[in-house]
Amino acid sequence: MNTMDAIKLRHSTRAFSDRQIPEEALQEILFAGGQAAIGCADFASLKLVAVQNPELLAEIDLSSANGNPDSHPVYHAPTLVVVAAKKGFLENIELSNAGCIIQNMMVMAADQGIDSVYLWMAMMGINRSEELQKKLGFPEGFACVGTCALGYAAKEFPKLKAAEQRLEVSVIR
Repeated sequence: MNTMDAIKLRHSTRAFSDRQIPEEALQEILFAGGQAAIGCADFASLKLVAVQNPELLAEIDLSSANGNPDSHPVYHAPTLVVVAAKKGFLENIELSNAGCIIQNMMVMAADQGIDSVYLWMAMMGINRSEELQKKLGFPEGFACVGTCALGYAAKEFPKLKAAEQRLEVSVIR
Protein backbone atom coordinates (compact mmCIF):
# COMPACT_ATOMS: atom_id res chain seq x y z
CA MET A 1 0.00 0.00 0.00
CA ASN A 2 1.31 3.47 -0.70
CA THR A 3 1.43 6.16 1.97
CA MET A 4 -1.57 8.17 0.75
CA ASP A 5 -3.74 5.04 0.65
CA ALA A 6 -2.79 4.25 4.27
CA ILE A 7 -3.55 7.85 5.29
CA LYS A 8 -6.97 7.69 3.59
CA LEU A 9 -7.71 4.28 5.12
CA ARG A 10 -6.89 5.36 8.70
CA HIS A 11 -9.90 6.30 10.81
CA SER A 12 -10.76 6.49 14.49
CA THR A 13 -12.13 3.23 15.86
CA ARG A 14 -14.14 3.48 19.07
CA ALA A 15 -15.10 -0.15 19.68
CA PHE A 16 -12.51 -2.91 19.56
CA SER A 17 -12.83 -6.68 19.53
CA ASP A 18 -10.67 -8.67 21.94
CA ARG A 19 -8.54 -10.01 19.05
CA GLN A 20 -4.91 -9.10 19.76
CA ILE A 21 -2.67 -7.66 17.06
CA PRO A 22 0.26 -9.82 15.91
CA GLU A 23 3.63 -9.26 17.63
CA GLU A 24 5.38 -8.53 14.33
CA ALA A 25 2.80 -5.86 13.50
CA LEU A 26 3.19 -4.30 16.97
CA GLN A 27 6.96 -4.10 16.53
CA GLU A 28 6.58 -2.46 13.09
CA ILE A 29 4.08 0.04 14.49
CA LEU A 30 6.39 0.91 17.41
CA PHE A 31 9.31 1.24 14.98
CA ALA A 32 7.25 3.64 12.84
CA GLY A 33 6.58 5.70 15.97
CA GLY A 34 10.29 5.84 16.65
CA GLN A 35 10.90 7.27 13.17
CA ALA A 36 8.75 10.34 13.86
CA ALA A 37 10.05 13.87 13.64
CA ILE A 38 11.14 14.83 17.17
CA GLY A 39 12.01 18.38 18.19
CA CYS A 40 15.81 18.82 18.01
CA ALA A 41 16.12 15.01 17.83
CA ASP A 42 15.68 14.83 21.62
CA PHE A 43 14.80 11.12 21.56
CA ALA A 44 16.02 10.60 25.13
CA SER A 45 13.11 12.74 26.36
CA LEU A 46 10.55 10.18 25.10
CA LYS A 47 9.54 6.61 25.85
CA LEU A 48 6.99 4.25 24.28
CA VAL A 49 5.19 1.65 26.39
CA ALA A 50 2.93 -0.91 24.71
CA VAL A 51 0.34 -2.29 27.13
CA GLN A 52 -1.37 -5.59 26.36
CA ASN A 53 -1.95 -6.78 29.93
CA PRO A 54 -5.78 -6.94 30.37
CA GLU A 55 -5.69 -6.03 34.08
CA LEU A 56 -3.49 -2.98 33.49
CA LEU A 57 -5.63 -1.92 30.52
CA ALA A 58 -8.71 -2.15 32.76
CA GLU A 59 -7.01 0.03 35.39
CA ILE A 60 -6.10 2.63 32.77
CA ASP A 61 -9.66 2.51 31.39
CA LEU A 62 -11.21 3.03 34.84
CA SER A 63 -8.85 5.89 35.71
CA SER A 64 -9.52 7.45 32.29
CA ALA A 65 -13.26 7.23 32.96
CA ASN A 66 -12.69 9.13 36.20
CA GLY A 67 -13.90 6.10 38.15
CA ASN A 68 -17.14 5.59 36.18
CA PRO A 69 -17.37 1.81 35.56
CA ASP A 70 -19.96 2.33 32.78
CA SER A 71 -17.64 4.48 30.67
CA HIS A 72 -14.85 2.90 28.63
CA PRO A 73 -12.67 5.60 27.06
CA VAL A 74 -10.06 3.00 26.01
CA TYR A 75 -12.84 1.30 24.00
CA HIS A 76 -11.77 -2.22 25.08
CA ALA A 77 -8.68 -2.03 22.86
CA PRO A 78 -6.36 -5.02 23.29
CA THR A 79 -3.26 -2.83 22.88
CA LEU A 80 -2.59 0.68 24.15
CA VAL A 81 0.60 2.48 23.24
CA VAL A 82 1.57 5.13 25.77
CA VAL A 83 3.92 7.97 24.88
CA ALA A 84 5.74 9.25 27.94
CA ALA A 85 7.97 12.31 27.95
CA LYS A 86 9.73 14.73 30.20
CA LYS A 87 9.15 18.43 29.74
CA GLY A 88 10.99 19.74 26.72
CA PHE A 89 13.16 22.81 26.47
CA LEU A 90 10.41 24.45 24.38
CA GLU A 91 6.96 24.87 25.91
CA ASN A 92 4.71 21.89 25.08
CA ILE A 93 7.06 20.44 22.46
CA GLU A 94 6.49 17.03 24.04
CA LEU A 95 2.84 17.20 22.91
CA SER A 96 3.89 17.92 19.33
CA ASN A 97 6.39 15.08 19.49
CA ALA A 98 3.67 12.73 20.75
CA GLY A 99 1.37 13.80 17.91
CA CYS A 100 4.03 13.00 15.33
CA ILE A 101 4.78 9.63 16.94
CA ILE A 102 1.13 8.62 17.21
CA GLN A 103 0.29 9.70 13.66
CA ASN A 104 3.16 7.58 12.32
CA MET A 105 1.91 4.61 14.33
CA MET A 106 -1.70 5.01 13.22
CA VAL A 107 -0.73 5.24 9.53
CA MET A 108 1.48 2.14 9.88
CA ALA A 109 -1.38 0.33 11.64
CA ALA A 110 -3.77 1.23 8.80
CA ASP A 111 -1.22 -0.07 6.31
CA GLN A 112 -1.38 -3.43 8.13
CA GLY A 113 -5.17 -3.55 8.39
CA ILE A 114 -5.11 -2.69 12.10
CA ASP A 115 -7.54 -0.14 13.51
CA SER A 116 -6.55 2.67 15.84
CA VAL A 117 -7.66 5.76 17.70
CA TYR A 118 -5.74 8.63 19.31
CA LEU A 119 -6.91 8.82 22.94
CA TRP A 120 -6.75 11.98 25.02
CA MET A 121 -8.74 10.63 27.99
CA ALA A 122 -6.30 7.76 28.55
CA MET A 123 -3.49 10.29 28.83
CA MET A 124 -5.44 12.15 31.50
CA GLY A 125 -6.26 8.91 33.32
CA ILE A 126 -2.62 7.87 33.43
CA ASN A 127 -1.44 11.28 34.56
CA ARG A 128 -3.88 11.40 37.47
CA SER A 129 -2.45 8.16 38.89
CA GLU A 130 1.12 7.92 40.16
CA GLU A 131 0.48 4.20 40.66
CA LEU A 132 -0.30 3.74 36.95
CA GLN A 133 2.76 5.76 35.97
CA LYS A 134 4.86 3.49 38.20
CA LYS A 135 3.31 0.33 36.69
CA LEU A 136 4.09 1.71 33.22
CA GLY A 137 7.73 2.18 34.20
CA PHE A 138 7.90 5.95 33.71
CA PRO A 139 11.31 7.35 34.63
CA GLU A 140 11.45 10.20 37.15
CA GLY A 141 10.12 13.42 35.62
CA PHE A 142 8.17 11.71 32.82
CA ALA A 143 4.42 12.04 32.23
CA CYS A 144 2.04 10.65 29.66
CA VAL A 145 1.77 12.97 26.64
CA GLY A 146 -0.37 10.78 24.37
CA THR A 147 -1.88 7.36 23.85
CA CYS A 148 -2.97 5.31 20.87
CA ALA A 149 -5.30 2.30 21.00
CA LEU A 150 -4.68 -0.50 18.50
CA GLY A 151 -6.71 -3.54 17.55
CA TYR A 152 -9.51 -4.69 15.28
CA ALA A 153 -12.88 -2.98 15.10
CA ALA A 154 -15.72 -4.75 16.88
CA LYS A 155 -18.19 -3.36 14.32
CA GLU A 156 -18.29 -1.40 11.07
CA PHE A 157 -17.93 2.33 11.34
CA PRO A 158 -19.00 4.88 8.75
CA LYS A 159 -16.01 6.04 6.74
CA LEU A 160 -15.29 9.70 6.10
CA LYS A 161 -14.95 10.77 2.49
CA ALA A 162 -11.20 10.38 2.11
CA ALA A 163 -11.07 11.73 -1.44
CA GLU A 164 -12.16 15.20 -0.35
CA GLN A 165 -10.14 17.89 1.42
CA ARG A 166 -11.70 18.10 4.89
CA LEU A 167 -9.99 21.28 6.03
CA GLU A 168 -10.16 24.83 4.81
CA VAL A 169 -6.84 25.45 3.07
CA SER A 170 -5.20 28.73 2.08
CA VAL A 171 -2.01 29.23 0.13
CA ILE A 172 -0.41 32.65 0.52
CA ARG A 173 2.14 33.51 -2.11
